[in-house]
Amino acid sequence: MSVTAVTAPAATRRGRPGEPLFVNVIRSEWVKIRTVGVTAWCLLAMTALAVGVAALVALKEQTQGRRSIQVLVSMSHLGLSFGQLAVVVLAATAMGSEYGTGMIRTSLTAVPRRARWLMAKALVVGALALVTGVLLSLISFAVVYASAPAVSGTFADPQVVRALLGFGLYLGMLAVLSLAVTTIVRGTAGGVIVMFVLIFVVPLIVSGSPVSRMERFLPVGMTPPNAGLAITQVGPMLGGLPPWGGFAVLCAWTAAAMGAALCLLRRRDA
Repeated sequence: MSVTAVTAPAATRRGRPGEPLFVNVIRSEWVKIRTVGVTAWCLLAMTALAVGVAALVALKEQTQGRRSIQVLVSMSHLGLSFGQLAVVVLAATAMGSEYGTGMIRTSLTAVPRRARWLMAKALVVGALALVTGVLLSLISFAVVYASAPAVSGTFADPQVVRALLGFGLYLGMLAVLSLAVTTIVRGTAGGVIVMFVLIFVVPLIVSGSPVSRMERFLPVGMTPPNAGLAITQVGPMLGGLPPWGGFAVLCAWTAAAMGAALCLLRRRDA
């Protein structure tokens, strides 16, 4: 008596029967985010802030003397510091719209393993913020650098390259953190409010308190010395953590938020 081997269909070999491949889940989430009008508006707002502020800085720099490359990088990031709010709105909307429209029921029916669905959405949102952040960081720096009459230092310095690319890494992690927070509170408005408090209010409270030294361990903010922005600095951040150490702290906060979001997503009804 012979036994005939049964080969699973290609679409389910790496998942449970009837469940789509992870790459297809990512493709589905990409279609969702690029067809939502808020995505385009958030990216346009971030671009306008980053390049617009860089252009204003460039006009001022034309009348200045020699500048160090470190100062130029910091000034080119001013617009992106404000533009991070657009990333928060984009990520919060990506998840909040699932709850607001009831689409989350369809999403979780199509992808029963909720961890795979949440990871796919986080990858798409994080990658979009990362790529946009890197491009805008380079463009903003180019605008400021071209306007400086004289510059000490070179943009080929590894620390400069890391700082310019670092803003993309920061925004990518910020997007995933915002997505996780929105999943926890189950609403776009709630996610935006919590992240707004975390970026603006918490650093102000901590900096003026007896535990002001703990500010360098906060994940995000508008200005140093919070941990996330350490990777966007050319040199050591005054009162802050080293670049990769700060980024590791931001990753730890994001991982903790994602863990809490996944736990709640599994326990609660859609």
